[in-house]
Amino acid sequence: MELHAYAALALGHVERQALYADRVDWPAVRAALSAAADRGTTTADLHDELRAVLRDACGPHGGLSTPTGRPPADRQLPSARQAGDVGVLVLPACPGDVGSVRGYTVAGGRALRRLSPAARWSVDLRGNGGGSMWPMLAVAAPLLRGDGVLGAFVDRDGLRTPWWLRRRRVGTGHWASARSRGPLRLPGPVAVLTDARTASAAEAVATAFRGLPDVRSYGAPTAGLSSSNVTVRLPDGALLHITSARLADRSGAVHEGPLRPDVPAEDALAAALADLHG
Repeated sequence: MELHAYAALALGHVERQALYADRVDWPAVRAALSAAADRGTTTADLHDELRAVLRDACGPHGGLSTPTGRPPADRQLPSARQAGDVGVLVLPACPGDVGSVRGYTVAGGRALRRLSPAARWSVDLRGNGGGSMWPMLAVAAPLLRGDGVLGAFVDRDGLRTPWWLRRRRVGTGHWASARSRGPLRLPGPVAVLTDARTASAAEAVATAFRGLPDVRSYGAPTAGLSSSNVTVRLPDGALLHITSARLADRSGAVHEGPLRPDVPAEDALAAALADLHG
């Protein structure tokens, strides 16, 4: 693809969708990309310039990635264990491809069904670097207090697009994304565990628990990528990760940056179990 056309295509996506597009001097950016296109020989010669634009227009959550050719890393699945009368649900990161989503939700549903009935719950999001929020929400659905709005995306114009749980499915707008395969509903207080590596989609899951009765969070502030990205594939295979919305909880409060726990604790699980058993 001709380099000037490639640059214009990429910039058009960022300018239309980026959360902080108003921070960018677009005439200066276009001039810089045009000069880079004049000097360059391949689309890869423009990637560093585009990364700089994405940093300005999106903040720390945006970026540009290219195919690596490496095999995918081993993927972890949800697990659950009993700690006295507390059920501990561990939610690792989940990629967004169809095969991963189904495997993730099936494993999470089985893990919850295998537990003896628990009176209290802990949802462990520590170390969860993100991926797709939908399979994580689908596994956590039995603990989200039934059908209804779980939160919302809030774009740069203030438009809210709710996320919801309906009849075991989670999604946004008119789009259902993942299905819960666990019990219909699990009552009891819930402790949500976070740390500095809880990021992106995992922060969205933590947000979905905010505003619920009998829910408290424990641990350390999250990574601060509490926003939503749109991914755009360019003709050379590069991916633009464009931050397009903030996250709001079910009460309507908009969150930006790290999510701070209700109970700061070095050992989040120990603190949560102490409170749950107390």
